[in-house]
Amino acid sequence: MQRTCQCHSPIEITAGPHDRENAVVSVSCEPDCTGIHTLTDQATDEEIPAQCAEGEMTFIIPQMAAGEVKRYQVGPPAEAEGGVVIQRQDTHCDVKIGGELLTRYVFGGDIARPYCYPLHGPGGVELTNFAPGDHVHHKSLYIAHGSVNGYDNWSEEERHGRTVIEECRVTQGPVYGEILAVGDWVTPKDDKLLREETRWRFYNLPDSGRLIDVITTWTAAYQGVLLGDTKEAGTIAVRVNEQMEVSNGGQIVNAHGGINDDECWGKRAPWVDYFGIVDGQQVGLAIFDHPGNFRHPTWWHVRGYGLFTANCWGLHDFAGDFSVRGDHTMPQGDMLQFNFRLYLHAGDTEAAQVAARYLDYAFPPQVVAEP
Repeated sequence: MQRTCQCHSPIEITAGPHDRENAVVSVSCEPDCTGIHTLTDQATDEEIPAQCAEGEMTFIIPQMAAGEVKRYQVGPPAEAEGGVVIQRQDTHCDVKIGGELLTRYVFGGDIARPYCYPLHGPGGVELTNFAPGDHVHHKSLYIAHGSVNGYDNWSEEERHGRTVIEECRVTQGPVYGEILAVGDWVTPKDDKLLREETRWRFYNLPDSGRLIDVITTWTAAYQGVLLGDTKEAGTIAVRVNEQMEVSNGGQIVNAHGGINDDECWGKRAPWVDYFGIVDGQQVGLAIFDHPGNFRHPTWWHVRGYGLFTANCWGLHDFAGDFSVRGDHTMPQGDMLQFNFRLYLHAGDTEAAQVAARYLDYAFPPQVVAEP
């Protein structure tokens, strides 16, 4: 039974010094509210949906000019219509927006670790590669690390570690759909190494620019954990479509204007974009590193052959100096949380306004007067 939300109104939002486009905004609401609401712009009568969960109301503002202030009236709980639909099966979840498949999250079956494949960008174009012959463990979009108490939970070579998901819960609605996956990283003998809880949040945006937030929390629940220095890791990792590879005309661009391997691999930056021509369409995928993340801005293990990872671990490889170390020790009970956003876009870095969309994420519109 849907609860009655006690959220007060109006809500006042300011854009700050940046123009905004499809900016995600969250404000606090009643802790037990799980309702859907309609927000009405008091100046224009434009209506947008808002979704409440876990004490947070989330909505998407289509457009705001720099310095603009919007004031919204919060309507009573409403029935959800359309949006993001997540169909859960025994081993996977299909994520659909407007009836079209965005991605399939595979968490069960004979797999080394969960992954999202396919991953569709603008126009339904496939943005990722799955298990290419040169690196069969590069499965589209995934989370992995090659040295966890000495065990390899990155590759699929002999005696590799695994990520075993025990619980997978889904939420869906007009603003976003979310998959909450909880499980353990284990040794080849199934001894538990650490606990992982990852939220995959998929926003209901136009096909020209999808957003996916990935919040992954690692907990040393069973013992102390040593996350070793290695480039064979991706706190978030992607293998892009072969047609996007640099050798096929694609390009890597980072937030500082660096281009391709020489200027992006092993370098620190708050974001990196990888774009190219796929099936005749120019499309790209950018990864944003949140300012609150451990070791922000992260280093990037990104290659012209298609590997694209945010990696704050492989510092001796990146520096070419074994005295520079990326090891990190987690005492038992310690926790690390990482927040990333994936921006699936049409056009190149400039056309997609990747830098501006990063600012929407890192410095979003602010609540002037909270409920």
